[in-house]
Amino acid sequence: MASKKHRSTAGQAPASETPAAKTSLRRFFGDHTEAHRRDKMAPAAQTRGSQPPSPTTSDEPTEEQDIRSLLTQLPSKTDLAALFQKLEDSFSEKLQAVNADVQLLGDRVQALEEEAETTEKQWAESYATQETHAEAIRYLQRQLEDVDNRGRRNNLRVRGVPESAEGVPENPVQVLTALFNRILTRPLDTAILFDRAHRATRPRNLPPDKPRDIICRIHNFPLKEEIFHKARQNKDIKIDGHPVIVFQDLAPSTLQARRALRPITQALSERNIKFRWSFPFALTVTLQNKTHTITSPDDIPEFQRALNLPSSEVEDWTGLRGTSAGRTPHKPKWQKSPRKRRRQNHPGADAAPT
Repeated sequence: MASKKHRSTAGQAPASETPAAKTSLRRFFGDHTEAHRRDKMAPAAQTRGSQPPSPTTSDEPTEEQDIRSLLTQLPSKTDLAALFQKLEDSFSEKLQAVNADVQLLGDRVQALEEEAETTEKQWAESYATQETHAEAIRYLQRQLEDVDNRGRRNNLRVRGVPESAEGVPENPVQVLTALFNRILTRPLDTAILFDRAHRATRPRNLPPDKPRDIICRIHNFPLKEEIFHKARQNKDIKIDGHPVIVFQDLAPSTLQARRALRPITQALSERNIKFRWSFPFALTVTLQNKTHTITSPDDIPEFQRALNLPSSEVEDWTGLRGTSAGRTPHKPKWQKSPRKRRRQNHPGADAAPT
């Protein structure tokens, strides 16, 4: 009995000294596989008289030594400073490259802006010269048109006179002599001196069944004026049942300008505003002792505002209408950003421009 009690006492004594009872920090820092494996193993039965291992006689390092060895392996301030310096040097190199690219782009932008300003100045000078030339060409056109109309002062254009049958020769002088004497209420055989009389060329848009106009030049200007004014008063002039109209022969440029101004003349007629055509070419209106005139397409907006006419699109009959396009707004020049030091107390601060 005594031997059984001694055996059980000897077998239970090491159980209180198992490694699982110890709480060591080493298992959280190092390789704790073996220690963990030992913790899960059952304690071996010790023979009689065996003694538990003494912790003071173990060859394993203590907790304090483990912690000290782990702390010595952590990075120090010097290591962190060296790491930050390395990162800053890398960033400085990249920033220098970026700053060089930005500086190059800034120089190119500044050069482009200077070139654009030079081009804008040249464009302004060219535009002013173009406007001057346009005014001079417009003046020359008016003078040339006036000379052409003065050369046609004795001319009359008769529209609606039927052409003779094919194969029958036509004598425009005889036809016009009888027509003009009828307008003047004179004997039909009264002589009228014509410098020339002929049919006009057929326009492209004129239907083939309509007769061509007859253009004549009367030698006596007062007689021509009398025929023209009486023809305008007499609206019922016919030859063989065909209505006939007598016009003043004008230059083609004058006719084109009058056709272009038809929207304005129609608006004036609707408002019972009297107007007249002047020479050199002009559309003149006198209202409340104030004269308003159109001599070129540039005068149309002011003319419409002064007479309260509706705004209408009018064809440019000269081809020289100025396009007063506004100048491009001035842009600020390229400016370099002021240099700033990132950290004055850092030895590598000067090497990293911003």
